[in-house]
Amino acid sequence: MNNPITWKYVFQTKAIINWVESIALLLSDQWIRQILGQEPLTNPEYLHLFGALVFTIGIGYWWVGKDISRNHDLVRFGICAQVSVFIVLAYHTLIGGLHPFYLVPGVIDLTFAILFSLFLSSYERIKPALE
Repeated sequence: MNNPITWKYVFQTKAIINWVESIALLLSDQWIRQILGQEPLTNPEYLHLFGALVFTIGIGYWWVGKDISRNHDLVRFGICAQVSVFIVLAYHTLIGGLHPFYLVPGVIDLTFAILFSLFLSSYERIKPALE
């Protein structure tokens, strides 16, 4: 995957996924919890903070997608953030605190973290094509 256009679309796709997930989570978490038989959140402000951060990180992915030759520290930050989301969701799913449904976004994040790692490792090979 050494095509700069492909990487552009990978980052822009993840930005859109972040935006859709954050808005969907903010608007439907209570309804989803009810369907899954989960207790409502005691402190919904944490959900709101998380949704806002997910949305904001999506803006960073969009910036990277607009110019993949720049903002590589945002890519590194995104990898850390996505792996962290997966670890937290996996842990809480394993101990029974979350329905496995909530692990789906974590698996998506882990997949993109791997893709972003591949991007960083292959960037030196595609850099001459960008110049």
